[in-house]
Amino acid sequence: MAQTVPTPTYPNGTTKPTGTIDDTDMAAMTDSITAQLDQAVAANAKGDKAATAAALQASTAALETEASKSSGDFKDKLLGQVSGLKKMIPLAKSGMLGGGVLGKAVSLVKMALGANRLSGLLGGGSLLGKASALTGGLNLMKGGLGALGGSAKSSGSSLISSALGAVGQLKGPTAAAAEPAVKSSIGSVLGFAKGIL
Repeated sequence: MAQTVPTPTYPNGTTKPTGTIDDTDMAAMTDSITAQLDQAVAANAKGDKAATAAALQASTAALETEASKSSGDFKDKLLGQVSGLKKMIPLAKSGMLGGGVLGKAVSLVKMALGANRLSGLLGGGSLLGKASALTGGLNLMKGGLGALGGSAKSSGSSLISSALGAVGQLKGPTAAAAEPAVKSSIGSVLGFAKGIL
């Protein structure tokens, strides 16, 4: 069953105009989406065909909604991964979906989702005040490394860990000075993701 994402309330008691999306929405949507993806993997492992299919339907619909409202460079790559995941829904309903296949697909979707969010943040100007959103995107990509093996997984993990360390400097009086290094580190992570997705 799809999870309801709460509508953020702004200081004046109103909600933002229909059709717009902000960091609060993105974080809530990502939490909901990743929970649904993990639920699909868990349900499939238990042999629960209906729950697996329902979780995949809910997560792919939410992913398409987020992608349609995003401005990230990975929008098309994200939609491509979602398309592959949607093709697995009939297999899930019939009980023919292998756990390894689903696990890898979910990992790649997480990586594409995190990369798309990060590229959108990079394209939005200053990163000051966005440490939490950046960390969320990087951790999402880190969670997708399970689909990779060998040197690719090791390389991705190293780049993401380095970027997380850089983002940690985006606080306090040194934040502005740290921003160029953060952009460079995240750029390296996104370059890695482009070669994988």
